[in-house]
Amino acid sequence: MIEPVRIETKPAMRLIGLQTRFISGLSPDSNAGPVIGPLWGQLHARAGEIQQKDATRLFGYTWFADPATRSRDDELEYLCGAEAAEGAPRPEGMVEVTTAEALYAVFEHRGSMFTFGDTLKSIYSTWLPASDYEGNGLGDVELYDERWSMESPDSIFECWIGIKPRA
Repeated sequence: MIEPVRIETKPAMRLIGLQTRFISGLSPDSNAGPVIGPLWGQLHARAGEIQQKDATRLFGYTWFADPATRSRDDELEYLCGAEAAEGAPRPEGMVEVTTAEALYAVFEHRGSMFTFGDTLKSIYSTWLPASDYEGNGLGDVELYDERWSMESPDSIFECWIGIKPRA
């Protein structure tokens, strides 16, 4: 069974990047790959416009789409971007989102991006139901740092699942 490498409280982060809406990777109708992949390509072309807190780290952030505007229950929002340096302006055509300080179960995804859906399914269908936690509804974060390379089967990135103790 997949296990988190740690459980920790992460501070709020101000992320700047590009945003899109997609159907969850846990849905049989998922369009995550065809929607999110090209968004990262657009971000890489513009990442130099963001005044970053740490230029070695990029983030993906997923949260529930507003129920009033989504077309289905499994529709999510996704931002790919960077943590902004203090006082950094938002470049034109980009969005800014601030994550909440929250408790996260931190998992490592190892290998190709094409198997990330399997990692998420293991977390949400096996680990989370068996754990002492439940989703906190605040969103999940992906951290891409020096361990990540799109071309390497040995790549690692972190997946932070927002949690809270079960009631």
